[in-house]
Amino acid sequence: MHKFDYLMIGNSTAAVGAIEAIRSIDASASIGVVSAETEHTYSRPLITYFLCGKVTEDNVYYRPADFYEKMGVECMLGAQVETVSTRDKRVTLATGEQIGYGSLLLAAGGAPIAPPIPGIDRPGVFFMNSMADARRAKGWLAHGQRSVVIGGGLTGLKTAEALRQMGQEVTVVELADRLLAMALDQTASEMVRQAFVENGVDVLTEVQVTSFDSYEGSNDLWAAALNTGESIACDSAFVTIGIRPRIDIVSGSEIRTAKGVLVDRHMRTNIDSVYAAGDLAEAYDPLMCQNRVVPILPNAYIGGRIAGLNMCGREADYNVGMSVNSVSFFGRPVMSAGFAAQEEGDGFEVIKRTEDQNYRRLVIRDGKLVGMIAAGEIERAGLMTGIMRAGLDVTGLQDKLLDGSLGLIDLPPDVVEERIHCSGRNWL
Repeated sequence: MHKFDYLMIGNSTAAVGAIEAIRSIDASASIGVVSAETEHTYSRPLITYFLCGKVTEDNVYYRPADFYEKMGVECMLGAQVETVSTRDKRVTLATGEQIGYGSLLLAAGGAPIAPPIPGIDRPGVFFMNSMADARRAKGWLAHGQRSVVIGGGLTGLKTAEALRQMGQEVTVVELADRLLAMALDQTASEMVRQAFVENGVDVLTEVQVTSFDSYEGSNDLWAAALNTGESIACDSAFVTIGIRPRIDIVSGSEIRTAKGVLVDRHMRTNIDSVYAAGDLAEAYDPLMCQNRVVPILPNAYIGGRIAGLNMCGREADYNVGMSVNSVSFFGRPVMSAGFAAQEEGDGFEVIKRTEDQNYRRLVIRDGKLVGMIAAGEIERAGLMTGIMRAGLDVTGLQDKLLDGSLGLIDLPPDVVEERIHCSGRNWL
């Protein structure tokens, strides 16, 4: 049985963070990566850009092609993990091969949610969770022109944008009453919807797809039926309603799970030698003051890095787990963080500012900024998320936060010192 000092399950952003952390401390330990995907590590948010031709395949990769070679990592791509035995400290692959480990990182990410819609397995229906998905869709789209996107979240909207830029006729179908319902309030969501409508995308909210239908005598997609009784003619459909953490890889083991694999502030599971990071980890959110799954790329890398440091015995805390979304649709940027769409009441104060095509919304609790939305002009929004993570009192700074004029000079001297020199951030 082959054994590694450090074994990663998943060829992901989190795994990269852990590998780089380990190699910064230990240059000679053996590191192995096992991944069900056959791809070199890549940036998942870029697959819609690959789909529409904005970036080449080489530019989708998260690290250079020789990354693993230079890091002295042995990769086993296209290898599915079936079971994890924490007592024996080994994993078993679908082939029956067993691999031992000293420390293990679970970084297998999330799988797309496939709702029980009749016809979802028809040719022409795709998910957008992997490079393989994007490649299949790219070939199919060359022979059609009408697409439906099910889901108005980040992945769905970036997919819809890419499809429109490819010349497709596009309709977005969202079950909620607005786009990006978990990240934006009604005002910011309407600004996003307007950007799509102005660029020729139809947007339907509070509507649900009930089946994917085909021509008589054919299995190819022809239309998406709605719960309104109407149908949308289409030759491709993209199901983007979310992902579920791949916790099935630890099924039957002693590793504790809820929605994801439960970890502490060191990204350690209830088993000392086993860690988890990325989209399958249920990690600490400093704003919510509880563990939850936050499937965004920057958090995945930092979580992986924290795990790697702790796997090497260097204590480091994960302290950046809140939800932050920063994206642009048809050239119009929007950013949200924390309790972004929280309504006034129950101790929350909400203040807003709208000017031309710019919108800011701040959510404050006990004098601290705990949520924000910036649409249109998002300059210095990154400073605002830093203020949120640091838990600073923003009393007296609300006007500057709203008009975007807040600078480092307005912050306490010790915070400025930390910001400049990165002191106190032991995950760096």
